[in-house]
This record gives sequence, C-alpha cells and structure tokens, in this order.
Amino acid sequence: MNAFSKALVLVALSTVASGVSANLIGGVFVGGVDLLIAQADKDDVSSLCGPGGSPTTELCWINTVLEPDTTYGVKTENQTYQFVDGDSSLIGYMLDSPTEYFMIKNATWWALFQNNADFDWAVIDTALLNSSFNLPDGQELTISHVATLGNKVVSVPEPGTLALLSLGLFAMGIKRRLRIK
Repeated sequence: MNAFSKALVLVALSTVASGVSANLIGGVFVGGVDLLIAQADKDDVSSLCGPGGSPTTELCWINTVLEPDTTYGVKTENQTYQFVDGDSSLIGYMLDSPTEYFMIKNATWWALFQNNADFDWAVIDTALLNSSFNLPDGQELTISHVATLGNKVVSVPEPGTLALLSLGLFAMGIKRRLRIK
C-alpha cells in the first residue's frame, strides 16, 4: 500500500470514528444529546397562554415556539431519570412513545427539546437548563412533568452502521493487499 492509500484509509477511519458518539445508561445506548429549543419561566407562559399547567396551556406555549397544531402526546408525572454513564450533567430517560419533540417542566420553569438521535430516549444536558429546574440533584432523580409532542418520527441511521461499513471496506482492502504480494 503506498503512502497516499494509507493516508486516505487513515482519514476515512478517523472521520468515521469522530462521528460515533456513545451515550450509555447502564450499558444501553440512549443516543446523543437532544437539542434544547426553548425554555421559559412559568409566569412568562401564564402571561402568554393563561394560568395553570394544563395540557391546553402547555400546548399553547409549545405552539408559540413550534409550528401551530403540534400534536400533544402522552403526559407523565414524576418521570424518573438516570445519569448517562460517566457524566454528571447528562441525564436520560426512556420516553413513553417515540417522538420528535418533548417538554419537561417543574413548578417554575419549562423547557422544550427536539429529540435527535434515538427517539425512544430523551437525553438532556442539564448544564444548558435554567437553575430553577434544580436538575440533577443526585438525590430525588425525578422531573415533575414530561410530555411527548409531535406525531412524526424520522428515522436516523445509527453511527455504528457507517463504522461497520468502513470496517468492511478496510478489511477488503487488506485482503486485496495480501493477495497481491
């Protein structure tokens, strides 16, 4: 294998390896960190959509952030979460149903996320949240309210598929090199 071919293989493998991220909870792959779209104080939401924390009020606020007519899914109270293995600010929990968006809230603060990598799991970087969320406290490990939103789920290929394909191509190149000698 000449120097150019070796360099090309090295660049290809490093590109694939850099795209693979593995957030695990108890050894289970939970996907990447979901995108924080918006967060708001409960009083700000009340001034826009009326008082209370009903699904109607929540959907009103969500529709000010997302396109109108977002479908409100399942609402869960006291959702238990776990820390992502080896990280003190990333938390995750399994969603009741795969979804494109989800909302979390407590008594004073609300946040809306776009579910990016694995639609069965919510993975949140708590360092991005307002301190009023009090997450993670390391003691109680619950979020007071979680709601799934949207009815469309887009399939995203796993980074492992790309890594497996690259490994196969690399092995075929090695086999060919050994056969030529």
